[in-house]
Amino acid sequence: MATSASLLLSCTPSSACLRQRERSHRRDVAPFRVSCRKGSGEPRQGAGKPRPESGAPLLDRRDMIIGLGGLYGAAAGPMALANPIVPPDLTKCKTAEAPTLDGKCCPPYTGTETIVDYDFPATAIRVRRAAHHVIDDEDYMAKYREAVRKMKELPADHPWNYYQQANVHCQYCNDAYDQQGTTDVPVQVHYSWIFLPWHRYYLHFYERILGKLIGDDTFTIPFWNFDNPAGMTYPQIFQELNSPLYDPERDQAHVKPDVLMDLKYTYGKTAGSGFVGQELINSNLDYIKKTFDNSLPLPELFMGEQLRAGELKENVSSGQLEVIHNSVHMWVGPPETTYHVNMGNFSTAARDSTFFSLHCNVDRLWDIYRHLRGNRLEFNDPDWLDSTFLFIDENERLVRVKLGDCVDANRLWYMYEQVSLPWLGKLPKQKKSETTDKATTQLSLTRVGEFGSAPQKLDPNTPLRVVVSRPKKSRKKSEKEEKLEVLTIKDIEVSLSEASRFDVYIATPYGDLAGPDFGEFAGSFVRLQHMMGDKLLKKMVKKTKLKLGLNKLLEDIEGAEDAEKLVVTLVPRSGDVTVGGVNIKLVETDTSTTF
Repeated sequence: MATSASLLLSCTPSSACLRQRERSHRRDVAPFRVSCRKGSGEPRQGAGKPRPESGAPLLDRRDMIIGLGGLYGAAAGPMALANPIVPPDLTKCKTAEAPTLDGKCCPPYTGTETIVDYDFPATAIRVRRAAHHVIDDEDYMAKYREAVRKMKELPADHPWNYYQQANVHCQYCNDAYDQQGTTDVPVQVHYSWIFLPWHRYYLHFYERILGKLIGDDTFTIPFWNFDNPAGMTYPQIFQELNSPLYDPERDQAHVKPDVLMDLKYTYGKTAGSGFVGQELINSNLDYIKKTFDNSLPLPELFMGEQLRAGELKENVSSGQLEVIHNSVHMWVGPPETTYHVNMGNFSTAARDSTFFSLHCNVDRLWDIYRHLRGNRLEFNDPDWLDSTFLFIDENERLVRVKLGDCVDANRLWYMYEQVSLPWLGKLPKQKKSETTDKATTQLSLTRVGEFGSAPQKLDPNTPLRVVVSRPKKSRKKSEKEEKLEVLTIKDIEVSLSEASRFDVYIATPYGDLAGPDFGEFAGSFVRLQHMMGDKLLKKMVKKTKLKLGLNKLLEDIEGAEDAEKLVVTLVPRSGDVTVGGVNIKLVETDTSTTF
């Protein structure tokens, strides 16, 4: 790609350069507007005004509640050969796998609703700012507090009510609905390629509702800029005790203003990455950089694997951006409580306003990822683009949205404040962490065998080290552009009653021996606690997999590119984990461009 690092630093958001020009002239010139109506895929100019209401019947509050995220089965036609994800039958909402309210996060009423296709409002571009920047903006903070206060004061059965909005996340993350036509395939918006688009829409409607409550069409949620040293501490905008933004259910050791976040944190491991101070900052930046570098040629590694209608989420690999997001959830959730509510459990996470700032930054990182790829479509697949969801909009309507309409953030009329990207350039060489050193100093050169055919349970006190054959060594640049070397850890079984994590390292063997150094960090597997109570008796274990790109990583490991085999080390951090196999394969990239 011809894009230089300097250009990326100044123009990282979606169409950032274009948008910056728009913003600088907005006082004098009518803004550039994009038509996002159904059937219009190209931008057009014209100040225009949002169209008046279509005349669709207004919904009774009870009718709207049940549409907070799904669609009646009768509204869906035959899938034919296509299998995009469609909203579920809301008349069949069941008890979610959640620790609070006996799992009852379903909408409280049923009824008949009118569903309309969402007509994206033509507004001025809204700018989402960094949380550590807005803390000194008294006018903004007063608006934010007032918006959330009003949301919390709404009647409990109002679809805009703060906890009803939070329940939307519970419903679609904790198996409250089965997919249409099934009785055992839950709707799940995590762990696959719909994770980022669904949450983008969720943020959009939540943000628009807040703005409507305070009469400010330009209102935006701030993003937690944890990929920048200035934002690597807990956002203090959420720590004012008497504020509606405050939540007491947080890790009190982590919310202090001087405590650095550790993206390798897990419950029960006080050391985390083993770094402190500047080394911890460097470790976090290195993690972000590797996530981008090793997944740019293959979007499923960044965003999650394909998941089509009727398919179980089991054995689908999450994207590495979602894995980082899981670590942040864990870092905020209180470790001493049984279920780590609120942020440490998906069923309750959206009850903490921190959730939305976390997801704003996750959304922003997806935006940057798209820019680094030249805004190319990640998945040119109708099963992705035609997936649909339902939400309550800022006009109290139950609206249908299509995944493909949110891929370009321009269509949703927002952008992100431009901040530096210190992880984008060259970083200092990572030192070995204290945690790894203590484990490895007891080792010398040891013989390491292949994984074998039988599953292996990870011993929490002993890293699992295996030698893995590569499909081809010493590949040319052109070959690496065409195919990505991908490490797959398959048939991972984790207990759903607890959080789990293991980290993956890659090293070059010494003949048929492995040295004491685990090598380079390649990525992580992280899952939050998901099920509890009686549900545990029925579904104790989840099977999944982890996929990591290796092209860029191997260039940083001495001798790795010319090695026929690699040493893969799985370092258990928490949870009960069994692994079914490890392999390396070549996977065709979606582009021939070198990143």
